[in-house]
Amino acid sequence: MTKYKNTIEVSSGMIHPIKIIQNEKGDCMKWELAIIALLILSGMGISVAQANGIDECPVLIDFGNGRILWTDVPVSEGMTVFNVTKEAANKLQIEMDYIESPYGVFVTGFDGVLMNWPFEWWHLWIWNSTSSSWQASMLGADDLLASQVDAIAWSYVMDRADYSCVPPVATPDNRHPWTSFRHDLLNTGYSDGISLDKSEIAWDLNLSNGGISSSIIACEDRIFVVTAGIFDWTNFEYTSPPKVFCIDFSGEILWESEINAAGYQISTPVIADDLIVVPSTDGKIYALNRFNGSLEWNAEIENPIAGITSSPIFYRNQIIVGGGDGKVYAFAENGSLLWDVRIASSIYFSSPSAHNGIIYIGSDDGKLHAIASDGSGEFWNVTIGGKVRSAPLLTDEMIIVTYATYENYVPVDGGVVAIFYNGTVKWRVDINATSSSPALGSNGIIVTSSIGVTMISKDGEILWNKDLGVLLKGSPSIGRDTIYVVSYDNSEVYALNEEGSVMWHEPLRPPQYSMCSPTVTDNMVFVASDNGHVYAFSIPAEKSHNQSLVLPIVIILIAIIIIAITVAVKRRK
Repeated sequence: MTKYKNTIEVSSGMIHPIKIIQNEKGDCMKWELAIIALLILSGMGISVAQANGIDECPVLIDFGNGRILWTDVPVSEGMTVFNVTKEAANKLQIEMDYIESPYGVFVTGFDGVLMNWPFEWWHLWIWNSTSSSWQASMLGADDLLASQVDAIAWSYVMDRADYSCVPPVATPDNRHPWTSFRHDLLNTGYSDGISLDKSEIAWDLNLSNGGISSSIIACEDRIFVVTAGIFDWTNFEYTSPPKVFCIDFSGEILWESEINAAGYQISTPVIADDLIVVPSTDGKIYALNRFNGSLEWNAEIENPIAGITSSPIFYRNQIIVGGGDGKVYAFAENGSLLWDVRIASSIYFSSPSAHNGIIYIGSDDGKLHAIASDGSGEFWNVTIGGKVRSAPLLTDEMIIVTYATYENYVPVDGGVVAIFYNGTVKWRVDINATSSSPALGSNGIIVTSSIGVTMISKDGEILWNKDLGVLLKGSPSIGRDTIYVVSYDNSEVYALNEEGSVMWHEPLRPPQYSMCSPTVTDNMVFVASDNGHVYAFSIPAEKSHNQSLVLPIVIILIAIIIIAITVAVKRRK
């Protein structure tokens, strides 16, 4: 359990402050000091329950598609993991479904997401602080005392053939990972991580191995970055091959691995359990151990010369990616090809999304395609227009994609289209040239284009447009209520609120173009540039320092005034 105790003595549920002030009669002014203690604790963000040594159990509800919910539940004596789970659902204001039987309690769903046997069902995990990992519980939720665990997780995931399954990526210390190009299987581009209304560059790291065009992924206090390598155009050879870097949140390189890939590295990797899977424009896929960087395997598509510019997802124990040859491929965790389905002449940039056994992906034929996640075939396709190079965004009611028309390889026009899940078009909005994938905000859909950043309602109405006066090619990312974009031509990071106002912007130096989308985690935002640098943004130190000190100081001053008044009143009596 995570225990919260301070220097105040605790016994029998009562607070006993240290005896440091006495009145003229020598009696300890306990209740005055108790006031001070409680005020100081509140100023430090410590609850009375925590001051009394009450344990809190972190609870994770992982819906398996990128949606994760966290809460911390106070644990009292005799509570079981089932009791804690019910309390967590109440705090999160979601429904919890379960079945009671003579054999115990079986949890079947959260927030309307019910078990889908033999596919996804809800698994119980226990956090092991010693190994810093999730472990499958060997006991039922009503048989396990909450006082015996450090944290619990419920994940909606499909078993492998050997009945094992992939544990959650989110952990009690790193609650908001970003594991794929658009964050999750729905391609929302949204994280409940940090929202920076003001920011500064915490660190800037030059990897000195060519440009960085793909986005960064992050989990467990680590980020993973793919560099293009350094190419000698005179001798037409690499002097330094493309590499994958693993960097901790403080900016220290933990490992780097050559992947010997040819061609520019555009695709964003995906985390697949203990692997980081990296596609390349040479038509190959490289799988590395994400803890030490060792190469586990590599595979290639049928026509490798067509390359891979699509970014993969990890769904139902499959690594799924679009090939430049117009096929969608699924690879097993050991690198073997599970299936492939031809859907178009070419798939460029569009990255798949997945839900309920269906894969959605765009093509250069100007269509959106829906195919079975087991490779059994295509359900439907619908003509959008132009080229569909965005990652389809899945909402509750519809699929959102952008499209663009090109002249001489340059986008000149485009728009946003909403499609129902049966393949019929709901609405379309013209926003001019765009290569952006949409992001899902709390008030609408965010896209970038040649006219700036645009928010569109779920009914297809343009709510606002902000012209930043710069060219935008990367996709927007959202951290809570803050929208982050990076300009293409001068590598400048912009942060907007959901009303479209710019809160801050920060240039990346040295200036160079940037195609990446920002990555939002618990307490940092990461971006990269074709100058070969990685930048970490965090809350400004001055603001963070002020936030942590101002309130406790005010509370202490109030406490001193209370004591002074109390002493004066007693002396008058």
